[in-house]
Amino acid sequence: MLGNIVDRLVKKEWTDDEVKKYVGDYKSSYLTYANNPETRSVAASGGTTSALLISGLENGDYEGVVVCKTVIVDGKVRPKFTIATTSEEILTARGSKYVETPFLREVLPLIRGFQGRVAVVGLPCDLSGLKRRAAKDPEIGNKVALTVALVCGHNSRHALIDKTTKRLEREAGKKLADYRFSVGHWRGRLEAEFEDGSVVSKPAKYFKDYQNLFFFSERKCMACHDHYGYDADITVGDVWLFRLKNNPIKHTGIITRNDKGQVAYEKALRDDIIASDKLDVRDIMDGQSRIGPSHYNTTARSKASRFFKIKLKDTVGEKVSWHSYLNAYITLANMRLSEKGWGRKLIFKIPRPVLKFYLYFKKGLETLR
Repeated sequence: MLGNIVDRLVKKEWTDDEVKKYVGDYKSSYLTYANNPETRSVAASGGTTSALLISGLENGDYEGVVVCKTVIVDGKVRPKFTIATTSEEILTARGSKYVETPFLREVLPLIRGFQGRVAVVGLPCDLSGLKRRAAKDPEIGNKVALTVALVCGHNSRHALIDKTTKRLEREAGKKLADYRFSVGHWRGRLEAEFEDGSVVSKPAKYFKDYQNLFFFSERKCMACHDHYGYDADITVGDVWLFRLKNNPIKHTGIITRNDKGQVAYEKALRDDIIASDKLDVRDIMDGQSRIGPSHYNTTARSKASRFFKIKLKDTVGEKVSWHSYLNAYITLANMRLSEKGWGRKLIFKIPRPVLKFYLYFKKGLETLR
């Protein structure tokens, strides 16, 4: 009851033009979760992404799924793309990966070398790059059966996760064996497993306070305005609505963008692999109302970039308010600070209460419209 009241109080009035520019073309939107509790168990949200992909694989719509797993390489957490050909292999890739990935460099050879069609899961920028390559290369285009975009605010460089895991190893006095960026309900918890089998769990903010402040952000993210995955067949992501906070099952928002995406969704529903309710796309936007418009506003970052000797192209032509400009300045300043050796040392010496206050201040700027 309280959650419904809060949602009504903070609900934004999104115009049709705003839906078009932020979300792009779409057919329908839904609030969903995977019916199998095991599929949901360590998923980033409701397990729907894995469930959809398993449904398509078992229906013969494609023979493989390009997924991203986390692996430990020389004691460091790194992403690794593979093509899953079974439901079990799809499930091993559950969960968010907040770390830079060489998407096209790794994925294109995988697709070329695979005998069969594939579904591809990726960030909006990755799938746009894949779409451009597929248009020029029939060998790639003919093999891509479905694309699923993950709602994305930005991605982080290796240095952030490396520092985080070093801290965890130092606190535990043990070597890292496995790592998950986010498990559990609502904001979630990070989970580190060590070589002796012990597991340490901490609030996700242990990592995400730095990430949400854009410390160690990839530079390419500064030039990106695609939050929801314009070029995908389906978009999936968290739905941050207060009425869902105390629901025992975390949910996934789905946006179907074309007939291909709609059919994939309907097959999963028909097979009873997902539970689903119709959801206005504006409710999904409400759950992303702080970071979505801020991400889109490359105009503000383009204007602020001159102070950091970075050339950023304005791709959207937005009006820039004082709070959008200040937020863009902070975003770029934090990214640039983390590119310097002395800056990286300074960042991790910031007291947690100061870091939290700084984050709330930035979130406040992002909330203003």
